[in-house]
Amino acid sequence: MECNRTIICGKIVKLGVLRYTPAGVAVIEFTVSHVSRQKEAGLVRQIILDIFAVALGQLALTIAKFKIDSRVKLTGFLNRKSHMNPQLVLHAEHIELI
Repeated sequence: MECNRTIICGKIVKLGVLRYTPAGVAVIEFTVSHVSRQKEAGLVRQIILDIFAVALGQLALTIAKFKIDSRVKLTGFLNRKSHMNPQLVLHAEHIELI
């Protein structure tokens, strides 16, 4: 298996409506805003980004209870949104309030 692991901290700025797949699996889409300072080539850079994320199953049910501006640490893997849409999506596998 190839390495595909992402960990990011930030706050939830958008929280979609909890929905269910035809197979009955819970799904929720949300956006996390991240702000930090990172060192690159000896220089400190200001990092500001929003990352689109999706969670399924029990994790989706948990995230649906969170509030906008909740600070979270999100762990998951990256994929494109669909075969036709190359937008980057973080598929959440673990989330914790921080």
